[in-house]
Amino acid sequence: MTKILLEMSEDEDKIVEVYKIVNGMRTKQDAIKEMVRYFKVSIKPKNLDKKEDYYKKAVKF
Repeated sequence: MTKILLEMSEDEDKIVEVYKIVNGMRTKQDAIKEMVRYFKVSIKPKNLDKKEDYYKKAVKF
């Protein structure tokens, strides 16, 4: 489990609050967890030599 502290602007806070209410969620934390699922993430190491075995194995997953 990872805990993240977010500093949101007033507008961002309102968006999360509306999402929470519309989807019948109990907390903003639940709303943010659900909202995060809409994003696709690609993880690429930036400080490794691309010829290293570690990099080749990491890119395959």
